[in-house]
Amino acid sequence: MSIHGSRTSFLEAGGFDAQTLSGNRLGGCHGGLLSTIVDIGGSLAIAAENMHATGVSTDLNVSFVSGAKLGDKLIIASPSFNSRCDKIGGTLAYTTVEITANGKVVVLGRHTKYVRLAHLSNAELKQRISTEE
Repeated sequence: MSIHGSRTSFLEAGGFDAQTLSGNRLGGCHGGLLSTIVDIGGSLAIAAENMHATGVSTDLNVSFVSGAKLGDKLIIASPSFNSRCDKIGGTLAYTTVEITANGKVVVLGRHTKYVRLAHLSNAELKQRISTEE
């Protein structure tokens, strides 16, 4: 993902270059951007488990383990870009996202989502698809 103006575009699966607009006042990658990546990565991990709807966030935990400088190539190790869905239950789904730069862990993230209504939405979609076939 590269930052261009106020838009983001997915240019390369699994990573992005931290640009000027994603920096904090100390010249590092802004924690809000890294938190957003954990949020999106967790949702994509759930989607990769054949969930069309991914629910709503109930908890987002982000540990900033080390810093990333502007210009660093950030790698998202999380099984949709390599983010991991630890468990999808009837009510909650749990995911883990890891972001690295220059071979070191920058962020460890955990994302919990409420998925009960997402299960209903997914069931309705599957029913609609099977009816159309």
